[in-house]
Formats: sequence, structure tokens, C-alpha cells
Amino acid sequence: MLKEMPEQGAVPVPDSAADLDRCLNCGAEFAGDLVFRRYRVCPSCRHHYNLTAAERVELLTDPGTFHETNASLVPIDPLSFSDSVTYEDRLAQAQNVTGLVEGVVTGTAFIGGNEAVVASLDYGFMGGTIGSAVGEKITLAAEMAQQRGLPFVLMACGGAPRMQEGVLALMQMAKMVATVKRLHKKGTPFITVLASPTSGHLLAGPASMADLIIAEPGTLIGFAPKRVAEEATGKPLPKDSHTAEFYLQHGMIDAIIDRQRLKRNLELVLDLLSFKFRLTIAKRARLRQMESLDAPAWKRVQLARHASRPTSRDYIERIVSNFVEFHGDRLYGDDAAVVSGIGYLAGEAVMVIAQERGRGDDVTKCREGRAYPEGYRKAQRAMQLAAKFKLPVVTFIDTPGAYAGLQAEERGIASAISGTMSMMSDLPTPIVSVIIGEGGSEGALALSVADRVLMMENAIYTPIAPEAAAWILFRDPQRVHEVASSLKLTAVDCRAMGIIDSLIPEPEGGAHLDFDESARQLERLLVQALLDVQMTFSRTLVNRRYKKFRKMGNYSTYFEAALVKEVRQTRQTQSIAANVKDVIARALGRGVPPPPVEEVRRRRTT
Repeated sequence: MLKEMPEQGAVPVPDSAADLDRCLNCGAEFAGDLVFRRYRVCPSCRHHYNLTAAERVELLTDPGTFHETNASLVPIDPLSFSDSVTYEDRLAQAQNVTGLVEGVVTGTAFIGGNEAVVASLDYGFMGGTIGSAVGEKITLAAEMAQQRGLPFVLMACGGAPRMQEGVLALMQMAKMVATVKRLHKKGTPFITVLASPTSGHLLAGPASMADLIIAEPGTLIGFAPKRVAEEATGKPLPKDSHTAEFYLQHGMIDAIIDRQRLKRNLELVLDLLSFKFRLTIAKRARLRQMESLDAPAWKRVQLARHASRPTSRDYIERIVSNFVEFHGDRLYGDDAAVVSGIGYLAGEAVMVIAQERGRGDDVTKCREGRAYPEGYRKAQRAMQLAAKFKLPVVTFIDTPGAYAGLQAEERGIASAISGTMSMMSDLPTPIVSVIIGEGGSEGALALSVADRVLMMENAIYTPIAPEAAAWILFRDPQRVHEVASSLKLTAVDCRAMGIIDSLIPEPEGGAHLDFDESARQLERLLVQALLDVQMTFSRTLVNRRYKKFRKMGNYSTYFEAALVKEVRQTRQTQSIAANVKDVIARALGRGVPPPPVEEVRRRRTT
């Protein structure tokens, strides 16, 4: 799983970190240390020093597999630009120092056995600025990835336009963005690794368009330098602004990964995104639907809300292997109440989107599963990736409802919910939803527009909390038991109404008594549901999903309603007349007509 790393401060970077024998950040000695020699990372404070383009390629690719492409492309001086030093002299100096002809190295390589196209920028070459040759080499690399169907890994560093090439340098941004857009349409994985510093139109262009954005700890990131941002605002910025940690907190990147673990995580992500296998049915058989034991609706409500009940993360840890979590909506922030990522379910790569209540200290952070707008937008982003890579989507529902505070209104909670449901309604990939706890109102429905909807035995699905309904209807919270029963919110009720497709049995007494058994039961029915919809063509799948929800509801025309009302009144009148006739007969001493069987016997004797 991708882990967040502690914040790192920025320190001066020497021309050659290899010559250091003491950390400039913490003062620790690391002369001869193997970790520093290989990764240029302080073994004490984990500060990450700059790498050259070649060093980064060597660290992140399988040994001996890198083959450079377009090495013959060299920069020229299109404007005959000159300040105190001519552009040609600056290029010659950079080439002499770095051993490169331009500030980016591109080529093909294997990463954990997966072939990929890589592009690595070198900050030592004129500060990682982008001119025509750099833009062309990155564009050619992206086009190669598109043509060959290979993942594209961009190792970003620097990114400002090279002023010596004027507006021609600026135009490289549009060229790279347009090429990456085509890469996405082809369904090709694109991963960006951000190293310090990353800014300018590299960040505002292709680097921010990646399916997965990873940064090293302490990386300086920002569209404009911090000094420029302070001049624009007229006041000092927060200490942690323009850092990887700041960007993660605000939903702009997916993860911060230590350089020592970076290759291993890239290998896992490429394995998942390049996965070519699908579950198939070896033997056509149906799992028997388990019948739930009778229990009062209010008891189900209490079990669904039990503080020790398994959360989405508990189930993910038990049934989804090699889970890689995504963070952020790329617009405003991240939301702990919604978890998204990819992993293996029964050996098949799936996209997981889950509402998370949290446990212990995490309950406050997760707001008991009440998602912000950015949580739903993060879910939308995960769905788009699932559609791009043709991954099935599995959602876990566990929320009392969407967050109803002022912040949610300001950030567009209604739009986020409707957008999520709209996207699910015609997403061209299989969707299976599981209500594992509380399915509260629109917040739950937003992630439940699925081909198959499953429900744990003691879960609930309701448009309103029973307590709120009791107060609205009776102004009496003590009648919550009665209201809970009337709402028909249990799994048995929902299955009878056709709202859900299957009921998942729980251990006796509730899922909180045995997490492993609950996960086992959930997995077996979840896999069965996935198999049911897996082999269906996308268009058919979407049409069936539409029809599934189109027919939901209980309604009538005015004429039909009037007719039903008249029939009921007639039956009621007939019942009253029969009762009156019986009373009169008893009063006159005529007795009550014998039952049909006794009448037959009486006739036979006569």
C-alpha cells in the first residue's frame, strides 16, 4: 500500500551530493553509508538529495534493460538569444557538466518485468528548463507509448520554460498536453514521479495529467515559485506550502513514497494496470440464497451501527490483495471518508471505492463515513480510471449520509452526489456494490447505482434515520422501534422489494463478532456477483443497469388508484354486511351457518 511520509524541509542542494559526508538537513554523518551511496537519501532524517536523469533511470528500471531513444535530438538557438552569456555557450556548459546533450533522457526499459517508456528530466541541465528539444523528446516518448501500448513513466524535475527560446518554449506545453490526451484515449497507463523541484508548465501540463502522481518526500512543488506567490498575495505563505505534503493534503497528488521503496511500488502499480486476466466461470452453479433469521428492525439498526462492526478497510485488508490506494480529487482535497484504489480480488484486478467510518481516533477524521464533496469527486476519478483500464468496480457502502455542514455546501455537495450517480449510471464496466453497514440516504445511493447490489444481513438501507423519522412523524423519539419497522430498511425488506439482489449472511450475533468469517461470506457472494456481470458486453451492461433502476418504485395512474380504492371500499362494505348478518342471526337464535365441511356431512346423513 502506498504510504504517506513525514514532511521534509527544503535544504540547499550541492552540485554533487556524492561528495557529501554529512547531511545538510540533520547533520548526521553518512560517509560510506550504502543507503546514501545508492539512493542519495540520508539514512537518519530521510532527506532526499537530487539525482541526475541517468541515476534516476538506473534506480527505477530493471538492470540492463534501458535503451535510449532519440539521443540525436539536440537544442539549437532559434532566437540568437544573448545576455551576459550566449545561449550556445550556456548549452555547451550544461552539456559539459552533465554529459547530456539536452535536459531529458528518454527510452524504453522494464520495470518489474513490465516494459515501459520512460522520460527522466535532469535538473542539472539549465535547471530542468524545457525548450524545443526537451518538449519534442517527451512528446516522442509519449507517442511511442501510445503506438506500442506501453505504460509511460515521466520522472519530472524542473519544468519552467526556457526563456532563451522565447515563445517557442512556451508552445511545448500545448504540444505535450495534446499528446498525453491522445495517450489517455488509447487507454495507456501514465505515471508521474515528482522530484524536487517541479514547477512551471511541466507541472501545469503533462505532469498533472497522469493517472497516478507520486512525489518523493519533501519535494518542492508549485505552479509558481513560493516567492512569486508571496508577492501576489502580499503576505507570507504557510511554511509547508509548495511541498509534496501540502499537495497531498489538498488532493493534488496520490502518494508520497520514499525513494528506497519507489521502484517496488511502481512495479506493483504497473502489474495492476497491465493485468490481462479476468475471472471466468469454470462450473455453472449458483450459491444458495441464505435466509435471514427474524429480528426486529431496530435491532438491525443497532447492529449496523455497532462501534466494533467491520469497516470498509477491514474488508479490503481481508479480501483485496496488493491494494494500492489513490488520494485526492485533483481539485480541492482528499477525504478520509472515501477510500479508493486498485487491488486483486480473487486474483483479478479491480477498482475499489469504499465509504469508511473509521475506528478509534479515525472516527473523527472520517466523520463516521459522512463524505465531503471531494470524497465523491475522488470516487468519480476512480471510476474514470476503471473505465479507462476496463477494470470492474466494487463499492462498499457504509455511511449515515453525506456531510451536511456549510463546508460541503460551499464546495458543491449536491453537484458532487449527482455527478457520481450520473457517472455510475452509464459507466462501461461492471459494478458491484455491497452495503456493509449503514446505507443512509443520498450519501449511500451515490455509490450504489450498480449492476448488482448486495447487502450484509444486519445492514440497513434507508432514506432517513429512524430517529429523525420518529421525531418528524410523531414528535416522539420513543417510537423509533415502530418507525424502523415501517421504513422497511432491513436487508430482507430490501430484497423483497427488489432493491438489492442478494443478502450476505453474518456470523450469529453480528459481523463484529467474527471479522474473518464475515469477510469470507462477503467475498464468496461478491465474486459470484462479479462473475454474473463480467462477461456482458459494455453496451448491454449499461442498458440493463438503466432498466434495473428505471423500473424501481411503486406507483399507479389516477384511474387505477381510484379503482383500487373502490374495490377496497366494496370489500370493506361486504365484510361489514356479513358481520351485521351474523349478529342478527345470533340475536334471533338461528345460530351460525355451519362450516362447509360440516354442511356436507349433514347433507350426507339426511
